[in-house]
Amino acid sequence: MRRTPVLVVAPLAALAAALIVVMLAGAGGGARPARPAAPGQAAAPVAGPPSRAARWLDGRPGTLLAAVSADLGRLSAAERAGAPGGARRAGSRLSADARAALLGPPPPRGAGRYRAALAELARAGRSAAAGRFRAAGASLAAGESGITRATAAVDAPAAAGPQGGAGAVAEPPGQ
Repeated sequence: MRRTPVLVVAPLAALAAALIVVMLAGAGGGARPARPAAPGQAAAPVAGPPSRAARWLDGRPGTLLAAVSADLGRLSAAERAGAPGGARRAGSRLSADARAALLGPPPPRGAGRYRAALAELARAGRSAAAGRFRAAGASLAAGESGITRATAAVDAPAAAGPQGGAGAVAEPPGQ
């Protein structure tokens, strides 16, 4: 019985965790208090308008990305269990779901990096499905790194404005 290399497991687990964290963080849309709270009373949060990134992650692309993440988890679990047949099936699903995600809408930022990462994950899935686990490991590492960077760019916080720019409050020196 042929075992899949350990090189496949660590990157898969890291990507699955990173994707889940990014998707959950992006799904919030931001909250702000409805009104100032009275003393001893907590303010009720009101959801602010969702950002483009949150809408992208909450929509069809987020669903497609979640399928890719689930496939990575299945591939990792099959590898850890020493089940090459399961790893091949998971690789086949990964390849199909990564190609489906490639056909979906691109993210608001980092579309090129996102598409390159999905193409690499599709290649990894094809390699795993064919039983070429060493080649799959190299493609998984590249694809996971790229998809993590792309989803982080989508969910990046807004940049702060320049100090003293529009909206700044002028205060006298010493205060």
